[in-house]
Order: sequence, then structure tokens, then C-alpha cells
Amino acid sequence: MEELLIINNAYFDCFTTCKESEVSTNIERAKEFYEKDKALYESHLVNYPNMSDHWQFQLDKTNKILQSGFRAVTWKEYCKLQREKWLSKEPKEITREDYNYALNVLPPKCWIRNDRYSMFFIGECTTMTYYGQYLYDKVSGKYYTALTDICDKSTWLDKMLNLS
Repeated sequence: MEELLIINNAYFDCFTTCKESEVSTNIERAKEFYEKDKALYESHLVNYPNMSDHWQFQLDKTNKILQSGFRAVTWKEYCKLQREKWLSKEPKEITREDYNYALNVLPPKCWIRNDRYSMFFIGECTTMTYYGQYLYDKVSGKYYTALTDICDKSTWLDKMLNLS
């Protein structure tokens, strides 16, 4: 019997894994966990007003999770949801300073340089095989970033920007 993952419907984050017979119990556990977080953030809003922006952000995120609910999915379904979540954003134009910071913060992975562009992945993944990728287009003089799959070249910035 395949283990299932209990995820929230807002961000598709995994709460736990369980057997099919344990799904309803673990969904209740997830709700209780986030209700406790909600109470904590509400308390922190009152007790730590100097950090109210942070606690409000956490509270809003937790409320969204609680409102959207939870469900059980297979590993295959989870990977598909994660891929859609993380790799669905368009490339973002950034500054040269942002590009250089990313290049120097960690050793780059898979740094590709040619006559048209210079492109690399930041040295640490976001999740699974998804890495922040950065590209300098030498023709336009513009800099870009996006989250891409280091193992799937069809998701890379040079493909998104039609540079290859």
C-alpha cells in the first residue's frame, strides 16, 4: 500500500505522510497544528508590536492554509503540484547588482557562457531539483532570474527567453 502525503491546498506544502486508513486523523492533526500557529501569531501581534509586519504575514499565510484545507495525495500527484507551483512563473528582469550578488553568494552550479548569454544556477536548491537560475543577455544588456529545474533543460531561462 502506497503512503500518502497530507498537504495544504494553499501552498501544497507537505504536513506528514500516512497510510490511507490514517488520512482523516492526520488531516485533523494538520488543522490542530495550524490552529495553534494561528493563536501564537495572534498573540505575537499583541506582544511584539515592533515585529507586527512579520507576525501579520505569518498569520495571513496560516489563515490561508486553514481556509483552503488539506488533502491526501500520492507522491506522483505531489511532485506534479510542486512542479506547477514552482515552475509556473515568468522570468523576472533584475538588476546587474542582483545578478552579481547571486553569482557571488554561493559557488554557481552549471555556469554556461557563450557569445549570446551567461547563465548559471545558484548553488542551493529551493526544493527537489528546482534552482534559482540567473541569465545575462549580452545582446540586450538585461539580466533575468527564474526558478527552473536543473534536470530539465526545457525549463531553463535561455529557452523561456528564446535565446537558444
